[in-house]
Amino acid sequence: MNIPKTIVTYHSFENISNFEKQLQILKKQKNVLVTVDDGDLTFYTEAYPLLVKYKIPAILFIITSLIGTEIPFWWNEIMYYQGEVKGFKKATELKYIPNQERIYYLIKLRSLSDKPLLKQQQLTIKQLLEMQDNGIIIANHSDTHPMFDQCNEEVIRAEIKNTKLFFEANNLKGYSVFAYPNGGYNKMSETVLKQEGIEFAFLFDHKINKGIINPLRISRLSVNDDTPIWKFKLILSGWHSKWVPLNIFLYKILKR
Repeated sequence: MNIPKTIVTYHSFENISNFEKQLQILKKQKNVLVTVDDGDLTFYTEAYPLLVKYKIPAILFIITSLIGTEIPFWWNEIMYYQGEVKGFKKATELKYIPNQERIYYLIKLRSLSDKPLLKQQQLTIKQLLEMQDNGIIIANHSDTHPMFDQCNEEVIRAEIKNTKLFFEANNLKGYSVFAYPNGGYNKMSETVLKQEGIEFAFLFDHKINKGIINPLRISRLSVNDDTPIWKFKLILSGWHSKWVPLNIFLYKILKR
């Protein structure tokens, strides 16, 4: 795989008009790649037709245990039970605690709630194969979306082995292309991925790729379908990494 300098990362799609404007900008650029994490159904219904229209290369990273089910993303469950603001904050906190504690929290949350279990329509094998046939790389985002820097080796190895079985059973070709859930990785997880045949692993570090690139630590820029065009261009330029520290510096100066 030729690793582009500029790789953008999305998750879900609602502002399609703005997303199409972003694609028109990306179409004018050289050496650019669109990646999408998680496999939200809106990728198939909204983003995929536009990516084909503009002939922009894209990778969709899927959570294999959810395909063909109505099981929700675990962070959506938390916002469902606790409300969007409180739930978003809690979901963020859970990404930075040991994986087993996160699992226990979710089990307890479901058991204590009077609400019916949340359902979320997920992508199907048929849809994945259709997209693969039309040039979308269907790739690996783990089996259940734990944060790999919060897992022990046994859990990580099981996650990867389960995804391999899924990809092989369903004639999907992108098993060896992986995106770390939430971008979390450490040396141990990187070693396990390499041992299990992962050739390329993508981070979530909001950076442009420069110089010699480690194929197991590929940088990506974080954007959304509703990112304003002026900000989108700033992010693509790489200047956002200088702009944020400058704003913090100016804020500290003005506070004196």
